[in-house]
Amino acid sequence: MNINLEHTVEEINAILNALALRPYAEVADLIHKIKFKAEAQVASIAKSVEETAKTVETEFTPPTE
Repeated sequence: MNINLEHTVEEINAILNALALRPYAEVADLIHKIKFKAEAQVASIAKSVEETAKTVETEFTPPTE
């Protein structure tokens, strides 16, 4: 069973900092899973922002003479 939770970047960093205090063997898999999922989300957001910026640039770029 999966439970989806939403956290701010600051909250995720706090969770990772707390996990870092534990022995590596106990938390390594969890840290890697958090990192993998976060990187995928950040990449998706970055792509969306880039596409929006290109659209805005195209719409608001004056024609060249």
